[in-house]
Amino acid sequence: MRLIVHTLLLIAVLAPLTLLATAARAAALPLGKANYAIALGGLNAGSTTNWVRLGQDTFAPDGTVSEVYWQWSQRTPVTRADTGVLAQNCTPRDCDVLTAGGWQSTDARAFATGTYKVTGSHLRIAWSDGLRENWKLTTMAKGKLANAELAGSNFGASHGFGNGSNAAWSTRVPATTIAAADWARMIHRYYLWKTSYDTTLGYQGYIDQGDGSPFWTTHWNPCADPRCLGSRTNTTDESIHTAYYISPANTVPGHRRDTLWHWHTELADGRNEICYTGNSHVKPMIQVIDDSGTFHGWVGVEASLNQTMPSGAVADDIGIFRILA
Repeated sequence: MRLIVHTLLLIAVLAPLTLLATAARAAALPLGKANYAIALGGLNAGSTTNWVRLGQDTFAPDGTVSEVYWQWSQRTPVTRADTGVLAQNCTPRDCDVLTAGGWQSTDARAFATGTYKVTGSHLRIAWSDGLRENWKLTTMAKGKLANAELAGSNFGASHGFGNGSNAAWSTRVPATTIAAADWARMIHRYYLWKTSYDTTLGYQGYIDQGDGSPFWTTHWNPCADPRCLGSRTNTTDESIHTAYYISPANTVPGHRRDTLWHWHTELADGRNEICYTGNSHVKPMIQVIDDSGTFHGWVGVEASLNQTMPSGAVADDIGIFRILA
C-alpha cells in the first residue's frame, strides 16, 4: 500500500512537470507560428551574380526546421514558364500567364533541414549544410500573424523578410477574395537590383527600393478563369499601359504559390504581339494567410532574368518584395 501511495505521489509531482516541459517546447515556435513564407536575396549593386530565394519554412516544436524553396540566380539565366492559366476577359489582352522558370514545377524545388532557437524576439536558424540565418520577429494582426526581418547571415543574404502563421501550406484564398481586398492598404515594399546606362560609365547596377506606398494598381478584375485576376495602369488608352496578371503558379490545387506577371503593351505592339514574349516581369509569390484564415497579401521575389537581349545579365531585374496589409 505504501509503495502504491508513493507511486501515486510521484506521478502527481512529475505529471505537471511533464506538461510544463511540453508547453515550453511548444512555446519555442517562433512567436508560436509554425509556417513562415520567406523571401531572401543576395543583392549587391556592383555585382551581376545576384540571387533570390523564395521558400516555405516549417518549424517543429522539437527545435527542428525544414524548408522547401525555389532559387534563381543571375549565374543561371532561365526563361519564363507558362503557368497553364489563361487570363481572359480581365484585361484587354487575353494571355497565358507566365512566371519565372521553375516556379510552376515542384520538380524545381530544393530542400533544407536544420535546427532553430528563439531568444526573445530573435530567431536563429542553423541549417545542416552550415548556413546560418538570424531574424528579428514582431507580431502582426493582433497576434494572428508574425513578421520576420533578416538580421544577418553567413552566406551573403543581404535582404530578407517573411511572415508566419499556423495556416496550413495547403490553405489558399481564392481570387475573388483577393480582388475584394482593400488594395489601398496593400503596402508594397521592395528591394530590386536593376541597371541604368551612362554613356561614359556604361551599365551601372543599383538597388531600387520602396516602402510605405500602396501597390501600383489597386483595382483587379476577375478573369473568366476564376483562379486569376487582371489589371492595368491606364484605363483611357488601351495601347499604352502596363498589363498585370495574378494567378496560381500552376493549375494544381492545394498550395499557396502565386505569380505576378506584368509588361508594357507598347513593347508587345512593337513586336506585333498580343501577349509579350520578351523580358516581362515575372514575380513568384506565396500567399500570406493568418491563423484565422484571413488573407494579408504576399511575400515574393522578382526573377526577371534576361532571355532576349544580347546585353546579358545587365538586362536582369532581380530582388525581393512584399505586398502586405
